[in-house]
Amino acid sequence: MSETIGALCALGSAVSWSVTSLMVRTLAPGIGTFTINAARTTLTAGIIVGWTLLGGGLERLLTLSATSLALLAVSIVLAVAVGDTIFFESTQRLGLGRAMTISMSYPVVAASLAAWLLGEPLTLPLVLGGLLTLGGLGLIVAARVEPPGEPRAWRGVVEASAAALAWGVSVVALRVPLDEIDPISAQAIRLPLGAALLWVTPWAWRGVPQLVRGGWRLVVQLILLAAVTTASAVLYSASVKYAGVAVAAVLSATAPLFAVPLGVLVLGERLPALALVGTGIAIAGIVVLRL
Repeated sequence: MSETIGALCALGSAVSWSVTSLMVRTLAPGIGTFTINAARTTLTAGIIVGWTLLGGGLERLLTLSATSLALLAVSIVLAVAVGDTIFFESTQRLGLGRAMTISMSYPVVAASLAAWLLGEPLTLPLVLGGLLTLGGLGLIVAARVEPPGEPRAWRGVVEASAAALAWGVSVVALRVPLDEIDPISAQAIRLPLGAALLWVTPWAWRGVPQLVRGGWRLVVQLILLAAVTTASAVLYSASVKYAGVAVAAVLSATAPLFAVPLGVLVLGERLPALALVGTGIAIAGIVVLRL
């Protein structure tokens, strides 16, 4: 029963991340992805930290070792400041479905780095899953529909691929600290650090005037965005606890399954049949990778 609950939580996390990506893409024009990401991270950090303190988690945070704290800092820099920001930028160039599918190849990066740095074996599922994932991504990129005379959006492909690389390294950096604290407490450290880092940069402040002029409607949208982001983090933590890391990683990486129809229904994105086939192959590769 607990494994079923964990699996449902992982799927909920995937849906939440798809909705988060959709909301950021709709809010970013006119404000900027960096500013939206900074505001989203700040509000989410407030929710998670408040939740942790109310749950008596302060003592756990104070016992964290210096090494784990440093790894958490590296993890959040790569995950939020780098990975999330360039991913949201890639959705502006590639569309939500393609950008998310390419970036969701991060388990390939994480598994490869784990084999190299942590001594985990290179198994047949790892090799086969990697080939399937990369092959599916190739079909998605090749199927992109461009208006006549418009150059292909290779910059978006590079951005989504860089996001996958950043997320993959971030997962490896996060592994050691999670031996000392629970995932929610880890987020209570990571997210405030990420928010502070984003606001230190000049790019986050460029969209602040537009953010201020957005009025209460934008405030409500940002609060909803933070709530969905919080749900994604909490659901993923629950999935790891009840279903285990392998099942949680596989099911939470199915976000493209939800992002593709969302992009079509809400944003009116065009997805040729070849792109849909590539999406299926890429997700199958991610599943095989984690077997």
